[in-house]
This record gives sequence, structure tokens and C-alpha cells, in this order.
Amino acid sequence: MVQSFAFAVCICVFVTSLVAANAEDNFVVVQSGNGPIRGINRGAYYAFEGIPYAKAPVGELRLAAPVLNDEQWDEPRDALEQGPECMQWSHFVEGEDRTTGEEDCLFLNIYTTSLDNTDPLPTIFFIHGGAFMFGGKSFYGPDNMMKSPLVLVTINYRLGALGFLSTEDDIIPGNFGLKDQATALKWVRQNIMNFGGHPDSITLSGYSAGSASVQLHYLSPMSRGLFKNGIGHSGSALNPWVLVEKSAEKAKSIAATVDCPTESSKNMLKCLRQKPAREVVSAVAPFFDFLYNPFSPLGVVIEKQSKNNPRPFLANHPYKLMKSGKFHQVPLLLSVNEAEGLYPGAEFISKQEYLDSINKNWNQVLPSILDYQTSIQNDETRRDEISQTIKKRYLGRKMLSDNSFRDFIRIISNRLYFAGVVRSAQLMQKHAPVYLYYDAYKTKYAISEYLSNSTKNYGVAHGEDVLLLFNTEWREKIPYTSEELLMAKRFVEMYDEFARTGVPKFGEIKIPQMDKVDMVRFLEVNYPKSEVKLSRQLSDEKFWNQIDFNDGMPVAAPPAPVKTEL
Repeated sequence: MVQSFAFAVCICVFVTSLVAANAEDNFVVVQSGNGPIRGINRGAYYAFEGIPYAKAPVGELRLAAPVLNDEQWDEPRDALEQGPECMQWSHFVEGEDRTTGEEDCLFLNIYTTSLDNTDPLPTIFFIHGGAFMFGGKSFYGPDNMMKSPLVLVTINYRLGALGFLSTEDDIIPGNFGLKDQATALKWVRQNIMNFGGHPDSITLSGYSAGSASVQLHYLSPMSRGLFKNGIGHSGSALNPWVLVEKSAEKAKSIAATVDCPTESSKNMLKCLRQKPAREVVSAVAPFFDFLYNPFSPLGVVIEKQSKNNPRPFLANHPYKLMKSGKFHQVPLLLSVNEAEGLYPGAEFISKQEYLDSINKNWNQVLPSILDYQTSIQNDETRRDEISQTIKKRYLGRKMLSDNSFRDFIRIISNRLYFAGVVRSAQLMQKHAPVYLYYDAYKTKYAISEYLSNSTKNYGVAHGEDVLLLFNTEWREKIPYTSEELLMAKRFVEMYDEFARTGVPKFGEIKIPQMDKVDMVRFLEVNYPKSEVKLSRQLSDEKFWNQIDFNDGMPVAAPPAPVKTEL
């Protein structure tokens, strides 16, 4: 780290002279460890887009750990447009073939309000969501965030089969997408001071799968010491869609689909590296049982440490690591939104036939939506019992309809998001400062409106706070209201405050620190007023913690019955 500081200081005069020399055409050139990089002055901030942080993950580097980019160049390299998104089978691509993106995709973007490395700024390192299956950095525009003096880094990482396929051995150990993130983080740590950022003030941030990734970096020795604190929106490493079940079986299924051998991991790997990337990526299609559910059929695995895999990204179950305190003990800010389950639930209300199918096939469809189809694959009776227990709790004898749809969204919200986020906060707060907010502020247009094709208010959906922090293509034709812009300003200022001090504020209100194992202390965010609250649970997570989903976590005992006098 001392070397990176010395390197940055010695080139300070060089950077300044290049910025001045190119001021007339708005180009700016910054030196990196690889060579000079040309970006552009956008007025309010500088943008450097499409920087390769790792070698292209193709050929022998497909389904292998990433290699930090050590390429050297002397002439300024253009960083004027974003690199392609990683190849993926995407929920947001319509048609029979949902494949999009490129295999050579390990690029990052840097946006900064200052190039003065004598007074470096806090750096936000943002990890996009998408269930480890889809998404990309291009969806998260910097304009809103750059209204505060910050450096923002957005990255791509490998997804789906190319990022998370695993044979559960040391031949294809998996977690390649997470290792991409860690490699990008190393590149940023080594180079960010040259872009006006402080290498000792890097805040990890992420949304959904990106939020789960933030927690996983806390747990991984591969990322230890590379960041100062973290922010996780709407996701936890304890959510059921994070750790994948039966990964080796799924790897064999993908291999068989593209006519590769399945009896030997070595032969499988050799063959998979020779197949067109699009074939490998699209082979995940059969894993989606109902529409795009379960939405994360491939994901994170617990790796085996061996001679061939000496540094696994994740070597133990996240629950055990959190409980024992074996993680990077720095401040963590977590959040959930009031109606998280509108992803994926909003799609179900878009057509009556989807609701009818769920009603008619409840026991078959619900395990796919709530991600316990595979974990309880060998016990259909047990799986059906769980499905009926959930229905009785939330719907009783009601059928799923527009009138009962909010109850159904509560089911999805609790199972896929709330239970894991709250449980992780309660475990980690014993060892490090943990903060939590609950977003109750409804925006004008977000994922719920997009998926449902409706403007009906079903609640504050998954990602609504993030789409205030980052301007997105979804809002290009729907301008932000003045109220939304005020809330966006408060969210960005929250980032700024937490990045600088490690203690978050929203407006003038401090977000309280979690400090009780059996209670939840949080800030309920809303407009015009936000309130600090203390509750026994955020929603209904205690009910969910009593169900044995065979997910490697202990099952909470049900509450004792209340005795009454006769």
C-alpha cells in the first residue's frame, strides 16, 4: 500500500499537466499502474469507462480464477465508453433466446468529482445485482451520485454458467464472479488515488446479489483489508437464493446439454472451454421451472481448499462465519424495502394466467418461487407440507388474486429477503457495528411498474432506493419529481457520510446501530419524515426461521404456548 501512495504522489505533477493540456477538447489523461488512461470531463465530474481490470476470461481462463490485468501501454488508452456486459441469460431480455452480452467483459468504470490526489476522496465500489445470473454496471448511471464529492466505481463480473458453474471439486471450484469482484477491488485499491480516490477509504456497496456479495467479501479472506466499510441494499449472504444446491449435478446437466462429457471434471472443463460461450450460457434455461424462477439456479458454493485451490473465496457456511465473528469486522449498513417481493412477484400480476397457474399448482410452483424446490428435492411430502403451512399463514382459504396479492408479496419478501437480512444483521452486530434501514418511500416508477405493466401501487419494490441513488434508463422518459430528487439527495448524502465516518445519517437523523439480539432497531425511511423504530421483528421473519428448509442453518424453536387459567 505504501508503494501505491508513493507512485500516486510521484505522478501528481504529470497528471495535472496532462489534464491542462487536454482541457480544450474535454479529454483528461490519468496515469495508472498499467499506463495512461484517457477519460472525459463531463462538467460535474470526470468519467473513465471501460477500463480492463483483469485479463479476458476466455480460452484457458474460462471457468478459471481471474488474473489481474498486468498489460502495459505507453500511449493513452481510451476509456470513453463502457465495456460490454458479461454474457448472460437475462430476465430482462424478451423472446425465446435471452442470451446477451460478451464473454470478454471484465471492465470497470470510474467516475470522480476531483482528480486532485493531494486531498483524496472516499470511494464507493458498487456491485450490481441480478441474482448472480444477469445484470451489469451500465444500468447504474453516476449522475445522481456525483452530486457529492465522491469517487464511484462500477464493475462487471462473470454471471450464470460462466461465473458460477461448479463441479464442487478443485477442477471447477466455482465462485468465479466473486473472484472477479475481488480482483477488481485489488485493481481499484492499487490505482484509485490516481483518480482522486483514497485507497484506505473504499466503501463496498451492492444491491440484491450485489448486497449478498458485499457480505461475502466481509466473510472472505480474499477481500480482507481491501475496504473500509460496506453498504448492502436488499440482499444477504443468508438469503436462500445465494448458496446453490446440487451444483455438481447442474454442472453435469449443462455439460450434457452442450455435448460435453460428464464422468470426469477435467474432461468436462476441457470440453466446456472449447464450446461457444453462448451455448454454455443458454444451457441454464431448463433450470427455470416457472417463468424466470427460481431466479438464481446457479450461485455461490462453499469451496474445498486443496493444492489446486489453495485460496478459496468461501470455505465455510456464511452462517457459521457470521456467528463465530470470522469476518472483516468493519461497519456495515444494510437495508430492505417494504415490498421486496415485487421482484420477482410483480411479473405474476401482469397476466391472469400466471395467477391461475400459481393457484392451481401451488405445491409445485411455490417451492420454485421461494427457492426450496432443490433443497428439499427428495422429500415431496415435506415440501408440500411447507407449501401448505405458508399458504395457511398468509392466505388462509383465499385464492391468489389482485385483492390478496399484497399478502402474497409479503410471503416472497419475508422468505427471499427479510429473514436473511435480519438474521445476518443480528449475528454480525455482536462483532461489528451494523446499521439497518427500512425503505417505506414509494417512487413514481421502478421494477414493480416495469414487470407488472401497471401503475397500481403494490408497495415499495426491490431496488427503489437504489434507483434514486443511481439514475437509470428506466427513468429516462419518466423524469424524477422534485420530491424524488430531494430523497435522492438524502440517500447520496447518507453514502457520503457513511463513507467518511462509518456512521450513517439520513437527512438529520442518525440511523441507529443494531444492539440487541432479540430486537430489531432500524430507521424507517419515508417522506416527509423518517423515524427510528425498535421492534421484535421487522416483518415476520421469526415464522420463517422456524421452518426447516434444509439450507444449512439452524431452525429456531417455535414460541412456547401461552398458558391460561381455567
